[in-house]
Amino acid sequence: MADNTAHSDAESAADIRFVTPDVSAEEAAAVTAVLLAAIDEGEAEASVPEPVRDHWVRSGGALRAPFQTGHGRWQRAGR
Repeated sequence: MADNTAHSDAESAADIRFVTPDVSAEEAAAVTAVLLAAIDEGEAEASVPEPVRDHWVRSGGALRAPFQTGHGRWQRAGR
């Protein structure tokens, strides 16, 4: 797996073009490392599936009747 990652990182690094003049090799390497790490982090977050709600939880709202508001509703509940 490390070979595939190194190969794709090299391809991604080759796609980066610096338009600022006089960028040293160390600066270019640092920026490239940060950008590749950010890309990897974004891909990892995108691959995490969203949690699925349980069927019991999803249908729980259908079992509950909505509150009925109005004059005298709470008085009748206490009888």
